[in-house]
Amino acid sequence: MLNDYKIKRDKLALNEGKPDIKLLQHELQRSLYNGANIAKLNANDDMRLCRWEGQTEDGKKHTDYRQDQDPALPFDGASDVRVRLADKIINELVAIKMAAWTKARRKVNGITVDDAAMAGAATTLMTWIIDNKLGLEIKREAHLLAQYAEQYGWSVMHIGWDQQLGKRPETLTIEQLAEIQATGEQNDPNTPLKDFCQNIMDPEKDSYNASLIQSVVPIDEYQTMKFIKDMRETGKATVFFDSVVKNLPIITALKPFDEIAFPPETIELERSRIIFRRVFMNEVEIRSMIENDGWDKEFVEEVIQTSGHHTWYNDPNIVPAAALLTNQQYRGNNLIEIVYSYARQIGEDGKPCIYYTIFNPFIRSDLCAKHERLDYEHGNYPFVPYRREHIRKIFCESRGIPELVVTDQAEIKAQHDSLRDRTAFETLPPIKVKKRNGYIGSIGPGMQLPVSTPDDYQFLEPPKGSPQLAFNLIETVKQNCAEYFGLQHPNVPPEKTAMMQQVMVDNWLTTWSRIYQQMFQLSMQYMDSAEIERITNYQLSKKSSDIANQFDFAVSFDVNELNPAWVSEKLSAITQFVVPLDSGGVIDRNKLIMKICESISPDIAKEIVIDQASATQKMEKEVKTDLAIMLLGMEPQYVENDPAAESKMQIMQQVMQSNPKAAQAAQMDQTFALIFQNYTKNLQMSIEQQKNKQIGRQGVSPIAPQLQEQTQMVNGQIPMQQ
Repeated sequence: MLNDYKIKRDKLALNEGKPDIKLLQHELQRSLYNGANIAKLNANDDMRLCRWEGQTEDGKKHTDYRQDQDPALPFDGASDVRVRLADKIINELVAIKMAAWTKARRKVNGITVDDAAMAGAATTLMTWIIDNKLGLEIKREAHLLAQYAEQYGWSVMHIGWDQQLGKRPETLTIEQLAEIQATGEQNDPNTPLKDFCQNIMDPEKDSYNASLIQSVVPIDEYQTMKFIKDMRETGKATVFFDSVVKNLPIITALKPFDEIAFPPETIELERSRIIFRRVFMNEVEIRSMIENDGWDKEFVEEVIQTSGHHTWYNDPNIVPAAALLTNQQYRGNNLIEIVYSYARQIGEDGKPCIYYTIFNPFIRSDLCAKHERLDYEHGNYPFVPYRREHIRKIFCESRGIPELVVTDQAEIKAQHDSLRDRTAFETLPPIKVKKRNGYIGSIGPGMQLPVSTPDDYQFLEPPKGSPQLAFNLIETVKQNCAEYFGLQHPNVPPEKTAMMQQVMVDNWLTTWSRIYQQMFQLSMQYMDSAEIERITNYQLSKKSSDIANQFDFAVSFDVNELNPAWVSEKLSAITQFVVPLDSGGVIDRNKLIMKICESISPDIAKEIVIDQASATQKMEKEVKTDLAIMLLGMEPQYVENDPAAESKMQIMQQVMQSNPKAAQAAQMDQTFALIFQNYTKNLQMSIEQQKNKQIGRQGVSPIAPQLQEQTQMVNGQIPMQQ
């Protein structure tokens, strides 16, 4: 019984230190070729791209181009149009998703009520990464993710960390070296830099000078000797220092079973035994990985010899979108195949963790570029799956658009072909010719045809029936598709379309909340604390437990906001009917302004709207600046009908009460007192204008402010009314 267990146990379950490349190759083959994955991809591509046997460029059937010279039916030159129903539906759905993704509100929520400040800082960090640093890159991958999922039913986003090293040049002159030498001798008379500039001019001391330079500057021997030679001959030299040129999250949308694969028993990708990812790299990229990622040098030298070879899925009919390209040319030109395998295993400490192995199936099975534990502190696979529909637990059992509309597209094509052939018959019908004539002369406008009897030539009667039936059938098919997929159509109720689109968008944005979660977790792990604080003005925790569990990401969008008329009507209803009734002050007007700006233009809102804390800080700074200007005897800039006047007045009162110098100036400095009086009058005028609007609507003035002013006067405070 125990022997049977040993035979059947999963050989991937335990990490034994050294990877079994043959086992990984076997699992890769199982992942690719079990379950007819390739055939399904091929069929979906052919359907969307309108490819079939015997197709010609003129959109007609020709016997000469058909297999085994099968006759073209119903006649040679008959219609063979390309109807792109699947392509049209995919592009429309992707457009809706991308609009929702672009306009979506991204918010980081803390776990407890005390996490509001940290959550705001986390939101700022993610906005900086997504909008400022990744920009077009993340938008391109989002578009690909949506395209892949609509065409094949599902796709996967890979989220990793990209740290790239570069060389930073720095030029030094002999004068600068002399200053460095002088400083060193001043601090330590016995410094090794003593007489350095003189020694560098002596070729016999090159060995000593080189060792001295390398002890101070991290450069190799070649750079060191070149530095000495250039400095001796020209009086200046350039040194290249290692520097980090990129240190950001990287996301990549992966094409099913072309760039990612997993065993057929996988139900949820997060619980998969092993996941494979394929990339193609050129020689320069491969060699740079020795320094950038610690790849094995022997592996690199051997894998470079496999340039142009590939072992994974390679079908010239499916990978290129254009029929004129061949897959062999695309994948074979100086590109090297690299396979990453990620497996959840039991480590040496007895705890489950993820190990990844980088290998190539062409070279020795005992050689790999790298095999180590994945150090991502979130503890998950670096993959987030996206499926367009949820009909079973197995995440890859999600249907793509082409397989859903295959018969609809064929039906529309049949009707288009019949209409085109009918038009050809009606424009130039076949001509019946008397057998005794045996041939027909040239036919055309104004041509003369000699006849023996009036009925020598006769046009064949056109087909019976009305072509309107075909048009009606095409329109019915299109309406059914619009109703099924949630697309706009005159005969489909807008409410139903919006409902279908909202479900689709919610599913799409839920995936992005998980993508953003991993991006943020990696950023907290690998970004420098000082850089994070500089971006967010807040010190976020970098503990492993906090990185994994501290924040939740919410990404939301209302599809109705894609309708400008609906947005305008909603905003009008809020401002005209809701806000005037807010006598209890339950509406946060700052948030209302932010929502209005986001509804009108999310891009502009990101630039002009600031959060509550930042707005308060900005207002305090403005008031203090105005006060400083008045203390210098100058008048500040007065604002007409300032909506923030009441808040500014409260800030001014707090400053005057907490600043003895300002309070004394109000009593002793006549110029300051007069300017300050004008300033407060300007604020009070704006406050009164806001009150007058309310009095005009309600007919009364609130009594509480009057009582407050009386109390302030009794206590010797500066009253609101001047």
